[in-house]
Amino acid sequence: MSQPNRDRAAVTVLTAIGAVLGHHGGDFLVQTDCMAAGKREHTPHGRRALARHAVSYAGAQAVTKAALYGASGVRVPVAAQLAGAVVEGVLHALIDDARLLQRLARSTGKARFHDVAPGGRMHMDQAAHMQVQILAGTVTTALIAARRHRSGRDDNGR
Repeated sequence: MSQPNRDRAAVTVLTAIGAVLGHHGGDFLVQTDCMAAGKREHTPHGRRALARHAVSYAGAQAVTKAALYGASGVRVPVAAQLAGAVVEGVLHALIDDARLLQRLARSTGKARFHDVAPGGRMHMDQAAHMQVQILAGTVTTALIAARRHRSGRDDNGR
């Protein structure tokens, strides 16, 4: 494996690990009761709660990923980190809004699981975060990092 491919693999693996660890911190440790209770309300209060949660969540992930990048000595361009954080923050908010997840459950025959099964909605929510959101953020970060490394630009865009 060539050095650029090793670098890309390292960025991908560290980003995915950081995303999963940061996900748990952002969704369960950083999120306040007010955010959790209000984020599914489709009112001005609910939209603010959802926005606060998405921003604090993305921050928890960013800190976790930065710690892993720093500890491993892997340089990930700031632009790649920011792009991944934006993708994950937006997708996280869309999933936590709950309307898309409810539509998915209904269209795939999982409405009873989503609505009735103990923890069904939460399990579907967490699966969507892992399978869609974290994957999209990881791929975005890795692709932009690879592009910036190939172009020879550092974190300051030079």
